Amino acid sequence: MWKNDLDRDEIDSALHCPKADHKKLDYLYPSGDGPKLNSQKDSKSSVVLKTQPPSIKLKKSKKRKEDGERSRCIYCQERFNHEENGRGKCQDAPDPIRRCIYQVSCMLCAESMLYHCMSDSEGDFSDPCSCDTSDDKFCLRWLALITLSFIAPCMCCYLPLRACHHCGEICGCCGGKHKAAG
Repeated sequence: MWKNDLDRDEIDSALHCPKADHKKLDYLYPSGDGPKLNSQKDSKSSVVLKTQPPSIKLKKSKKRKEDGERSRCIYCQERFNHEENGRGKCQDAPDPIRRCIYQVSCMLCAESMLYHCMSDSEGDFSDPCSCDTSDDKFCLRWLALITLSFIAPCMCCYLPLRACHHCGEICGCCGGKHKAAG
């Protein structure tokens, strides 16, 4: 064995630290006007407390949501009143029912077809079910959707389901809600 190995073994044995009992932790706090519960004087004029000092709770005068507080939505960045926040108020918020309609009606097939066949050089394409007649590929897009609906007939359910969802948004039982930041 080398001399360095002997020194290292001695250092390793000297560094052995026993585990402290977790139930008997002592906290050191400077002596002053604070509480001195179960205190013991130390040679360095500090106080060892056996219990944690009581925490000071600051009461914030924050308006409650029911009091008409206005907050900013994390989805659409608009300000909203918590009292008037209901389903269908935020168009950008996640809506599980809309997502379900999108998946059940196989609209991913339609968007994939439009992306691969009718997108511009930057990959942009119009909404599959858009009724905007100013689009130069309006007739071609709807002809492709009708043809695709023969392969995936569930696409025919999209417009009726979407109309029902829109009625649900108007009634306040469907749609996304605003969510306050923070």
